[in-house]
Amino acid sequence: MTNHISSITAKVIHQLWNNGKPNKGELAALRNSRHITDRNMTIVWPILFNAMKEKDLSKNGLPTYSEKAIFAALHCFAIYQQGNDGTLIYESAGRDKEGKALFFALQLLRQDQVRQKAIDRRVQTILGNSSFESIENSIYHLVQILKSNFPKEKIDFAQLASDFYAFQFSAETARQVCLMWGQQYYWIPKNNDNQKGE
Repeated sequence: MTNHISSITAKVIHQLWNNGKPNKGELAALRNSRHITDRNMTIVWPILFNAMKEKDLSKNGLPTYSEKAIFAALHCFAIYQQGNDGTLIYESAGRDKEGKALFFALQLLRQDQVRQKAIDRRVQTILGNSSFESIENSIYHLVQILKSNFPKEKIDFAQLASDFYAFQFSAETARQVCLMWGQQYYWIPKNNDNQKGE
C-alpha cells in the first residue's frame, strides 16, 4: 500500500521538476502552504490529483491519509528544492542510488558537536510523538535546518511520503515508523561490521 504512495509522490516531484525547468509557481505554492486545503494549493491540485488513484481522493472534503502524506512530503521537497534550480535534490534511496532517507540525512547534523544536543532534542520530540500534525510541523523545521547546512544532499522524499502515510494509521504503525526513523538517525555504520550474529 505504501509503495503506491511513494510512486505517486515521485511522479509529482518529476512533474514539478519538469526536466530541469521547474515550475516555480507550483513550488512556491507548496512551500507557502501548511495544508493541502490552503488556497495556494489550488494551482498544484491539477498535477497532484491527476497522479493519484481514485481510492486515495477525499469523498467528503476532508483530506485522506494519502492526500495528507503526499502533500507533507511535497511541502518538504519544495522547501529543500528552493535555490537548487540547476539540480534536482530528490533521488530514491537504495542500492546504487545517491538518495538518502530523511533521517539518515539528518545524521549529518549530529556530526557537529556544537549543535548535536539541539538537533537530538528536536528529533526526540518527533520520535516520542503520536500526533501526525505535530510531527509534520517538526519535520518541516528539520528540513529547513538540513537545507541551510547541506543544501545539495539528495533526499528520498517519496519514501518520506510513505512514512507519513503509515504513521497515520494507528498508534502501533506510528511507533513502527518512529522506530525506523530512530534507527536511521542514531545508527552509525561500523567499518568492522562483518561479524554477523554477534
